[in-house]
Amino acid sequence: MTNTTQNTATSTNTENEKRPNWRLVQEKAYFKTARKGQSTKATKTIELAVGWKKTSEKGINYISWSDSVIPVLPDVDGRIVTRAFEITYDN
Repeated sequence: MTNTTQNTATSTNTENEKRPNWRLVQEKAYFKTARKGQSTKATKTIELAVGWKKTSEKGINYISWSDSVIPVLPDVDGRIVTRAFEITYDN
């Protein structure tokens, strides 16, 4: 019984460690054209990468980011606004 419980707990921890717990997003502004030809400014959020919080051998916390498939380009205003925030999973 004890071995089964320990193995189950270990596999659960391994699965949770694989799930990313940080997101890096960029807010992109763009112009949306209405039916009458009027341009209105709109924004949307694009996910650039996901990350995992890790601890180095010296005890320093850092985030390891995945490679992004979306290039970081300026929006229509010429701005590049990126934000990172922690992902919380509901059990």
